[in-house]
Amino acid sequence: MDARIRRPLAVAFGAFGFFGLFWGCFAVLLADLSGALGLSPGPLGVALFVGAAASIVAMALLGRTSDRLGRRRFLAISGAVFGAGIVGLAAATGYPALLTVFAVLYASSGLYDVGINAAAVDLERTAGRRLMTLFHAAFSGGGVVGALSAGALLEAGWDYRVVYLCLLLPLGAVLLAVAANRFPRLGEAREASDAGERVSAGRGLYRNGPLLLVAAIATLGLLSEGEMEHWSGVYLRQSLGLPAFLGGSGVAVFFGAMAVGRLLAAAAVARFGDGLTLVRAGLLAAGGMSLSLATREPILVVAGFLVVGLALSAVVPIAFSLAGDLAPERAGAAISVVTTLGYGGFLLGPVIVGGLAELLGLRVALGTIAVAGAAIFSLSLRVAGDRRSAPGESGKIEG
Repeated sequence: MDARIRRPLAVAFGAFGFFGLFWGCFAVLLADLSGALGLSPGPLGVALFVGAAASIVAMALLGRTSDRLGRRRFLAISGAVFGAGIVGLAAATGYPALLTVFAVLYASSGLYDVGINAAAVDLERTAGRRLMTLFHAAFSGGGVVGALSAGALLEAGWDYRVVYLCLLLPLGAVLLAVAANRFPRLGEAREASDAGERVSAGRGLYRNGPLLLVAAIATLGLLSEGEMEHWSGVYLRQSLGLPAFLGGSGVAVFFGAMAVGRLLAAAAVARFGDGLTLVRAGLLAAGGMSLSLATREPILVVAGFLVVGLALSAVVPIAFSLAGDLAPERAGAAISVVTTLGYGGFLLGPVIVGGLAELLGLRVALGTIAVAGAAIFSLSLRVAGDRRSAPGESGKIEG
């Protein structure tokens, strides 16, 4: 591997790792934050919805500026605002303030997400190999560390506000490393050989069939991830009546499975290509969830959850890579399309499960994950081209 990109690669892995670290901590500390503000699940759900909506709007309107500003500047700005949002979490003392903090935090984190994935696309194209699954494995690994660390600090008697503020240290280290390194920008120097095949920037990307197909696959993957992260622990504790420690481990188990799966997915993509890996991921997700819901035996249910995590781990990273291939000179804009639509799925998934659970029960509602897996399988069959081609070659998808 070119020595010139080793340091930017290390910085990118650190940026992904911090992102997972934050969300792992956030998942654990959310109960403390809502308790301190006296929020019931209803108002808290509204606040989370406001944050997610702000994130979607920010990515749709500003995600493309990653291409114009450059990766380093874009990450520095979005990361700095992200840090302000973290400070806001520690300082929020009332519900109106929390709504504002969530809007800032989620919007900046969404833009940070666009920035690190756009930089990852540039890096993997420079390296000439698929690396996105490894970057996302760093995110999942960070999630495990964040969740466990936050829990340990709370057990040791730390105030949740102090734990939030501790996140500023790794974020500061990441931003300093970003400022000290130069990320490759292949897209600026590369001209498409056929102007008719170039993907237009901006709003035109939302009319591009191949990119929307990739975005649909990512949306189904993120919808399933959101449902698992929010409802797997509830299912284990309430529906199966497992003890709190075992039932509450659902999110950590899922993050861990995602991390391991993304490490394995890198080898799978190298051997089978993007298309076949996605096809098999869809089948495994549908099969694993079907196993979990077909039995009430805790070991088999958790085993099914692990399979689902392993399967879903490859879906979103591959979708980001494919988006970058479709628009190499507009990677930031293309990824913002995939991220914007995907976050919509992540937002709606838990809401869909909650509504269905009220009508049909949680066990039936979680069947939507198996359905999503089958849909990923079906859509992935349409991914065409040489599945063993190098990532430096633009992929083509049948429309």
